[in-house]
Amino acid sequence: MKLFGLVKPPLVEGPGIVFGIPVPHNFPLAYKLADGSAILPVTTTVITTWIIMAFLVLLFRWGTKDLSLENPSKKQAFFETLYHFYDSVVGQILGKWKDKYLVYISSLLTFLFISNTITFFPVPWLSRTDVGWSLHYLFRAPTADLNTTVGLALITTMAFLSAAFATSGPVGYFKGLLEPFPLMLPLNIVGEGAKPVNISMRLFGNMFAGSVILGLLYKAAPAVVPAPLHLYFDLFSGAIQSYVFTMLTMVYIQGALGDAQPE
Repeated sequence: MKLFGLVKPPLVEGPGIVFGIPVPHNFPLAYKLADGSAILPVTTTVITTWIIMAFLVLLFRWGTKDLSLENPSKKQAFFETLYHFYDSVVGQILGKWKDKYLVYISSLLTFLFISNTITFFPVPWLSRTDVGWSLHYLFRAPTADLNTTVGLALITTMAFLSAAFATSGPVGYFKGLLEPFPLMLPLNIVGEGAKPVNISMRLFGNMFAGSVILGLLYKAAPAVVPAPLHLYFDLFSGAIQSYVFTMLTMVYIQGALGDAQPE
């Protein structure tokens, strides 16, 4: 995309640093600059995540105002329909355990859906560089950053491990790794470790690959906007990947719960 004489290929780059917070040199994850100072970099991924979090807080704060049993508004009807959708999806997999995990699963699905599809809205953003002004997209899918997907996968890992410990106890969980016979212990340990790797790499790979393909198309034909491809990679693929990550999370939790029943 050309602006003020500067050609800027969008979407191909990784998450750029928007600004840095000055920190001591020995601060964890500190990024050292050429002048010897150190900063904690704040990337476009972090900025987009903050915007999504603020949007969700404002959205649900607005949506839960002025609720009425006698005369529900269209807004209330929409959010009640959304709640019943989440309740149905979680109930189909987790059954009687749905009340315990409904908040986490619905929050996860909502965050993933907005994160995966936010690049469908090309909000422009201007920034000044050494050679002129450059036009960027304000949003970058947080799930196209491995840091985000690994973080979400670790939360899911804590969820299904805590479910296993709560229902079987730590000793029972580790005994389960010896089934059906002790020689299966190495394979069972690899299987447990593969769960967070599977869901984090699957989501990151699909979202990052989609952004790279679109970026290459923009570089090859910058005057042509491939709108149908945005529909596929931003909306369709984003919605599918949100659902897949959430379903795998529920399957892992259900596998950890086993036949146990809530008290």
